[in-house]
Amino acid sequence: MINSESFGLSSIGSAVRITLPIITFLVPVLIMKDKSATYDEVAHLPAGYTYLTTGIIKLNQKHPPLIKEICAFPLLFLDIKPLLDKKTLQGINIDPAYEWNYGRNFLYHEDHDADRVLFWGRVPALLLSVGLAVLVGAWSKRLWGEPASFLALFLYAFDPTITAHAQLVTTDVGFAFFATLFLFLLRRYLESPSRKGLILSGLFLGLALGTKFSAVVLIPMLVFLVILAAWKQECGAIRHTVVNAGLVSRSRGVNLTNLLRQHSRPKRMIAALAASALMILVALSVLWLIYIFPTDPFIYFKGLKAVNKDHDPNFLYYLMGELKPGGWRTYFLIAWLVKTPIPSLLLLAAATLLFFWGNRAFWLDEAFLVIPGISFFIGYSLAADNMGVRYLIPCFPFIFIFTARVAGEFFVKKRSMVTALAILLGWYFIEFVTIYPDHLSYFNEIAGGSRHGPEWLDDSNVDWGQGLIQLRHYLQENPPKGYWFCYFGSAIPKYYGISGRSFDDLSIISPPLKGTIFMSAHCVARARAIMNSLYGSGPENWISHTLPKAIVGHAYYVYEIEEGILQ
Repeated sequence: MINSESFGLSSIGSAVRITLPIITFLVPVLIMKDKSATYDEVAHLPAGYTYLTTGIIKLNQKHPPLIKEICAFPLLFLDIKPLLDKKTLQGINIDPAYEWNYGRNFLYHEDHDADRVLFWGRVPALLLSVGLAVLVGAWSKRLWGEPASFLALFLYAFDPTITAHAQLVTTDVGFAFFATLFLFLLRRYLESPSRKGLILSGLFLGLALGTKFSAVVLIPMLVFLVILAAWKQECGAIRHTVVNAGLVSRSRGVNLTNLLRQHSRPKRMIAALAASALMILVALSVLWLIYIFPTDPFIYFKGLKAVNKDHDPNFLYYLMGELKPGGWRTYFLIAWLVKTPIPSLLLLAAATLLFFWGNRAFWLDEAFLVIPGISFFIGYSLAADNMGVRYLIPCFPFIFIFTARVAGEFFVKKRSMVTALAILLGWYFIEFVTIYPDHLSYFNEIAGGSRHGPEWLDDSNVDWGQGLIQLRHYLQENPPKGYWFCYFGSAIPKYYGISGRSFDDLSIISPPLKGTIFMSAHCVARARAIMNSLYGSGPENWISHTLPKAIVGHAYYVYEIEEGILQ
């Protein structure tokens, strides 16, 4: 006889697992049609189109091609005029500015509808995000049960950073999907080894490597986790590991199954390294396919070298009203703390307490959450440019799954805490709704809310060029006689009828320009730092003492200056 309560919970769980991924898809779809191209999209999507139409990976080699190829695929079915053919592309000597100029010419060509091209290019990226949502829910259910699956999906579906970047032709969410799926498959392989599991793990490792160069950290992570599993096997800590998988031809008389069953730890380590090597070999084969059968075997490493070469140690990064060459090691920690909804931080704190003083999952399951999450966080903090919390997105799935244990603990053992959990989730949802549709610019109450975002961070944390369509609507409803415009992005504002006199954050002076000024939130942030260094808190620091007349899309600050000088 079926228990009616269990059946009811199961039905609710099934409905949640269907509804929340749908929300994860629909909300960004409604948003992205009114969002202009962000900085990297102008280079990524057109480059991907050249990959598919010419078979040559030449533009934008500082990022692996997979996400660009996936996102450009729908463009093959649109009426698009190719601007480069194979022969022309082969003969071009690419300089750093070329891919950006080509991207602008491609998107804003007179025969192209830039917004339509962008919309269809963004759909595949969004589908990867939906896949990641499903994976987060499935992994959480596997570890903590149905309530945990709901909590993890809820945290994912209504996270402002995920929502903002899931709809963009960029690498962060796509990398998070493939990296998480690789580690999920690797964990299942260690539990129930098979040749199929080994090949699938290698396949998705290769796909992850094809999305972002920072994915190379997955290789030492793979070796470490497999060796860790084999090391602990002797003491019976794991029921099934790679000990059960025959990975080498029996005809040669060598079988990794037998090696891993040995009491000799060194032999098990050798077998674990062999399993890792086979996965890496599969991954490299996949990477060769992603690069469309390149004749240069070092093309991936050349791209990785180009990324390192592009890094400028003297670039002035911004944090909390200051500019500093090379940036801060604490940048990503601070960015994450002010751009993550407080309920999510509180739930993570509760989960951490449960991890140390409550019931933990099987040690290897915990390792597969903690090691990737911490490795990505520390790695980006030490090596990545201080340009946005988006770099931390690969950490998010592991944070959500780790946090999801709270639901099982509250629902099963501490029913009196259900109300507290409901309040936190209600607060979390309200944060998501109130920033709609401008989730990229979200800041929590620690920062004073999204209005104060430029006081903390710049770049893709506040404005990445996505607000031009919203600014066009504002100008149509509130037409100024003339205006100044500080833009941050790589698109063409005139395409949207925005033709104010341009200036940049370095041109900020005191007293300010006379008239109406539209400033990107990024420009506001950096201008604030410049004026703080020049004038401190004195009256000349007008940008710190002047309230904007309006804030458009949380991206453009509108100042009306009655007195000043005009240059």
